[in-house]
Amino acid sequence: MANRYEHIADDLRHLIAVGTWPAGDRLPAEQELAARYKVSTPTLRNALEVLQSEGLIEKRHGSGNFVRRPGQRMVYANTRLHGTERRAATNAAVSVRCDSRTVEADGQLSLLLHIEVGSPVAEYVFVGHQGASPRSLARIYVPHAVARLGVPEASESAWGDEVRELLSAAGVRVTRTTERVTARFPTTTEAQTLHITTRSPVLAMERVSTDATERVVEGALLVLPGDRTEILFTTGSVPERLEAVR
Repeated sequence: MANRYEHIADDLRHLIAVGTWPAGDRLPAEQELAARYKVSTPTLRNALEVLQSEGLIEKRHGSGNFVRRPGQRMVYANTRLHGTERRAATNAAVSVRCDSRTVEADGQLSLLLHIEVGSPVAEYVFVGHQGASPRSLARIYVPHAVARLGVPEASESAWGDEVRELLSAAGVRVTRTTERVTARFPTTTEAQTLHITTRSPVLAMERVSTDATERVVEGALLVLPGDRTEILFTTGSVPERLEAVR
């Protein structure tokens, strides 16, 4: 038998579908909804998490739960063909915010970048938004031993392409990039950044770039909501790729 919160989720889903709360509207406060359905707040939150995991609503911390506006899916496209530079593209209009700082490599970064724990690393955090909705999180890392880079003047790519351009300007040439994609649940921090729940699956991408000597010059950790993202892998010549995506 369905749990109580599943029945509540069904009813809320119906109310959204018939337009009781149009896209962009704020749902009633959680305490009000809990009283309406005569359940505890934790039970009501379980119902809301179901709708969040389906992409119907999003929780904005400090503001409440909102009906999510329909938007284009973002596409992460591997378009490195025949030696041309890798570019990650998107088919959605996205604004990007970038923050940067210097951090010391922990165990995870030590393995990712093949450096010693405690080594200084430049961290660039790119958060892509479509409207008010966060759509992507990219953390790019460059060891100080590779290059001391500045801050990108403008952030147009949700995937941190500007860091690759800074590396090129510093005389660091990327000759190989390896990507590993897994599906998992987000960490608490990732969920808060992307306005999703910790039960909403994400695509997590680990990207490692090396130079001609096989030295790791850049590492990236990308987190993309599973219900809003497509990943496109391409091979062959440029005409073949264009035919494949028409």
